Amino acid sequence: MERKANRVELKLIGVAIACALLLVFGHLILAKQLIEYAWVEYTAAGIPFLLFAIAAWAIRYTLRLEQKS
Repeated sequence: MERKANRVELKLIGVAIACALLLVFGHLILAKQLIEYAWVEYTAAGIPFLLFAIAAWAIRYTLRLEQKS
């Protein structure tokens, strides 16, 4: 049972690292050299929604795991 708990924790750590990388990416694309491209505006606007979706998934995932145990 401990191995399963470790896998779950590693999965959630991976999700946290992905969120951190999205935040860093969002700040990097707003550099002065890239701000003139249209895709930068749409990408920067979409990152918060993606982070919200990831957070909602993580909360539902952990609630489902707690209900099982």
